[in-house]
Amino acid sequence: MTTPLWLPLASAGIAVVGTLGGGLVTQRWSDRRDNKTWQRERAREQQRWVREDQARTFEHRREVFEDFYQAVKALARRAYDHGYGFDDTPELPFDWNDAAASKLNRLALYADRDLYGAAAAAYNAAFWWGHHTKYDDPDDPESYERKERFDNAEYELLRLLRQALLIPEGDLSLPLPGYSHVESETENVALQHPDEASSAQEL
Repeated sequence: MTTPLWLPLASAGIAVVGTLGGGLVTQRWSDRRDNKTWQRERAREQQRWVREDQARTFEHRREVFEDFYQAVKALARRAYDHGYGFDDTPELPFDWNDAAASKLNRLALYADRDLYGAAAAAYNAAFWWGHHTKYDDPDDPESYERKERFDNAEYELLRLLRQALLIPEGDLSLPLPGYSHVESETENVALQHPDEASSAQEL
């Protein structure tokens, strides 16, 4: 008996279909694997971009915070020098506070509400200290009060700046770096900045 002609053709067709089907399944698995790999790579790349953006933002914040802190310290120093007659200007210039004011405006872009409030308080304390200080009158009691108001505001500003910059703190009962405990005449513990100690020694 002879084999019907359609039988080998059917077998060949089945083989071809099987080969094509297997190839399609393999290709589909490969496409799925490549797609998952691409998605993982894209997710890792996006995470890297986020980390880089966060690092840049943190660095910008650090620069802005430092610039403002130095500016408000300079503003207070000018008020102090004016009260002692060290700046040779019986009247402060109209724009004597412009540098600190512009840096405070920039700080508003990066600071949270608490930090901005502390920064504004320190700025206002320094500004009004200088604005109301009598030229070359170191014994003016109002000047002492305004200086103390600035010192307290500056200390709170420094505390929040260090917190915002994620600076690790040790014993929170100790004063911030740059400050020290001193005994007052009433035996109460007060904080003194090195600038104040050196100024007292000069006087």
